[in-house]
Amino acid sequence: MICSALKLITGQRSWIPLAAMTAMLLAACAWAYTQGLRLDAAQADAARQIQAEQVAHVATRGRLAAARNEIAQLQSSLALARNATATVQDSLRDALQRESEAVSAAAARKLILDQMRTRVRTEAERMEVVDDATRDAVAARLNRPL
Repeated sequence: MICSALKLITGQRSWIPLAAMTAMLLAACAWAYTQGLRLDAAQADAARQIQAEQVAHVATRGRLAAARNEIAQLQSSLALARNATATVQDSLRDALQRESEAVSAAAARKLILDQMRTRVRTEAERMEVVDDATRDAVAARLNRPL
């Protein structure tokens, strides 16, 4: 059947054109087969690359999630540290204010004591005024260090 079709196409009755056409057909089939193998190899290589990229992508997503968790923890720690710092600053301001008031009070007491003048008490003052021991105890109390 193929021979008669070839005879009709070529118009010759020899086997040489048939052999040449068969060889060309086999060569074309071999070329198509090798191209198919190359395509299959390229597809397999692309599939391996895609799989490797997917694995790398999953790993990157894991690292990203871990980094986000770490950022959240660090932000929480930072907020706690800022609150603690603000508390310490407020305490320090209060302490400095108390220190300033104490220095002012000590200066006022010193001014009063520096302006104090002693005199001899009259006989009436000795009878009605507080005794020396009580006055000394009150003065010692007022002059105590802060």
